[in-house]
Amino acid sequence: MNQIKKSPIDEEVEKNIGTFNLSVTTEIDKEALAMFKHIPNLIAFKTTLKQNGVVVGIGTGSSVLNQFNKFLGRTVRFAYNASLVDAFIRSTKISDALYVMPSIQKQNEVDLEGRDKQVFFNEEDLPQVATEKQLNFAKKLIANCDDDEKEQYLEQISSPYFSKFQCSKLIQKLMPVK
Repeated sequence: MNQIKKSPIDEEVEKNIGTFNLSVTTEIDKEALAMFKHIPNLIAFKTTLKQNGVVVGIGTGSSVLNQFNKFLGRTVRFAYNASLVDAFIRSTKISDALYVMPSIQKQNEVDLEGRDKQVFFNEEDLPQVATEKQLNFAKKLIANCDDDEKEQYLEQISSPYFSKFQCSKLIQKLMPVK
């Protein structure tokens, strides 16, 4: 059987396909209403987005019922939708907060993200973070390199999401060739 090789784009896209286990809670944004009490007919919502019980984003949205926004249902829905979208936008600004690894992974598929198949969190396998030993070695290599991207490397390794795989790739890149 001749198996067609997927393009790198298709492979990367497939890594982001899956099911999000999120809970969304929307409430009246009492703080905004109190802060803007001088604005009549203000409608304000606060939406909290949680993944596995952990807050990953909080968004706010507001609108005013007035002569320009005279349809109550539309004005309320706009404020609600704005808070929901804001929560999602803020959650994605946290690096990989909503990253999903599809649970349908082929048996012998090589996992290039450094995931440990023995570690699971609510049915999802997670990337293993770089070890202290890896990070210390990478820091020594960075300190000794003359690369213009030195600051970028230091920023990368300071991320709490920096995986074993990513650290290994960085070490390989910085290792002096013998």
